[in-house]
Amino acid sequence: MTRIWHGLVASLVAFALIGQTVQTVDRGNSLTNLFSYFTIESNLLVLVSCVLIAIRPDRESTAFQILRLGSLVAITVTGIVYATLLAGNGSFTGIEWWYDKIFHYVVPLMSVAGFLASPSRLRFDRRAMWFLVFPLVWLAYTLTRAEAVEPVFALTKDTTAPVPYGFLDVGEHGAIAVGVACVVLTAVFVLIAEAAIRISRR
Repeated sequence: MTRIWHGLVASLVAFALIGQTVQTVDRGNSLTNLFSYFTIESNLLVLVSCVLIAIRPDRESTAFQILRLGSLVAITVTGIVYATLLAGNGSFTGIEWWYDKIFHYVVPLMSVAGFLASPSRLRFDRRAMWFLVFPLVWLAYTLTRAEAVEPVFALTKDTTAPVPYGFLDVGEHGAIAVGVACVVLTAVFVLIAEAAIRISRR
């Protein structure tokens, strides 16, 4: 069941990622922007970790612990932030509506459910917290790219910004507000990771 569940999650992520990539290319939009979204990157982490679990569920190496905890926490944050702050900003129709729901609701819920329900869940140790390098590097990349390249992301139907998420827009909110948002996000990552580590040891 562990293999089937994680194989299903991986298949859903692959379906949505391939479909969204094809649509982005067809519309002449930026692939760099697409893969700069934390949502996409967290789903990619889930895809890799779920494929590895589906192939061999009993992995315990430090590298896999870092990947597994990172994907679990990242996709959980993706679901929480989208549901509380970003839902309703975009207007999706047709197959793109399904991609949106898979990325932001289905995969986060299935990932958490798969972790909680697994009778042989991976037992994390403290070294797995090295996954925090990923979100910190993503924040640094996003803020640096916004200043250096000034990419254009659609926040809503009528507004754009040089960052994929409005609360990280220094030009709109100021450096202090964005700094506070980064600290809060980092704290959320740590809290969710600590909860996952404790649950894994029960």
